[in-house]
Amino acid sequence: NKNVFFGYYDINPISKRGDKILAMVTSKIKHKNSLAKIGYYFINNANEFHVIDSTDLWCWQQGCRLRWSIIHNHIYYNKKISNKYCSVLQNIEDKSTVKIFDRAFYDISRDEKFGLSLNFSRLERLRKGYGYSLLPDSTINQYAPKDDGIFLVNLKKNTNKLIIPVSKIAKINPNNTMDKAAHYFNHLSFNKAGNRFLFFHLWNKNNKRYSRLFSSNLDGSDIFLIEGNEIVSHYDWLDDKNICLTTYSKENGLTYNIFKDKSKLKKTLNKKLLNEDGHPTFHPKDKNLILSDTYPDKFSKRKLFVYNILDDSKYIIGEYSSNIFYEKDYRCDLHPRWSDDGNYVSFDSSHTGVRTLNVINFENYIHT
Repeated sequence: NKNVFFGYYDINPISKRGDKILAMVTSKIKHKNSLAKIGYYFINNANEFHVIDSTDLWCWQQGCRLRWSIIHNHIYYNKKISNKYCSVLQNIEDKSTVKIFDRAFYDISRDEKFGLSLNFSRLERLRKGYGYSLLPDSTINQYAPKDDGIFLVNLKKNTNKLIIPVSKIAKINPNNTMDKAAHYFNHLSFNKAGNRFLFFHLWNKNNKRYSRLFSSNLDGSDIFLIEGNEIVSHYDWLDDKNICLTTYSKENGLTYNIFKDKSKLKKTLNKKLLNEDGHPTFHPKDKNLILSDTYPDKFSKRKLFVYNILDDSKYIIGEYSSNIFYEKDYRCDLHPRWSDDGNYVSFDSSHTGVRTLNVINFENYIHT
């Protein structure tokens, strides 16, 4: 009667050596101060969960932003410490805390020099299931705060500064849906080189959510609106300049697209094979392979698949029932993720009746 899961699709929970997988274990129902156990399984032994710590700073969709460090057997995760949203760097061997950061991370650059953070209380208030509610949102009465937004954290110095205020983005190409709307950010993601990042600008008005995608330099300069005409949903960096992004409009329906950063270049992939929203990620070695999933169909089935750009083919890995108990912000999306070598696929699912963390050996398919 426990939930075992990882969280969002943009972080790989499998260790560099391919022997361990990070996980969270929680009770079935989440209360405000519910604790989640943080730890790992050995991939070849699912019977024993190795507990490292616990945190009350987590949500159903994004977990606690748990991830491996480039330092062997070290991990990062978010945790409330001294009544602040923080992030922890932990040694999993001796369970010692190496460093505590003054802000909770959304993303960390690959070289671990910088982190990105935002107001997780504002995010949770405006987008249930994606942020944290342990502390009150100090911006609750502000439509587009000028003193809140995206923060850049220097990991070595443990300093942070506001680089993109919400108010600044709300003034770029405004339309009538933005007037007196509640603006906020979500899904911050560094590119591979760590010199630019993507972020969603969202706003809620009259119980309707609007969205668009921007890119920026690390210091908040050279901000570029990548997609502002269609509803943006999920994305992944192909390389340092190109992005796969799912978008929706009444004219085009749901499409998978390849955008080039800082340009208007856009290529739409096969509409017949890719016409349902999902969570796309590129294979770490073969950039022609996109791993993704679907939301439940009329039979409550979610599909897990790989699309090959090179030969324009789609391979269904599996179909998984979606438990009706897991709905709305409590839902359990598959959120599929490649391992660093591309030999494994991990995903969350509720097909057994509770949240489970699943691993598929994909090596044979990749090499044939």
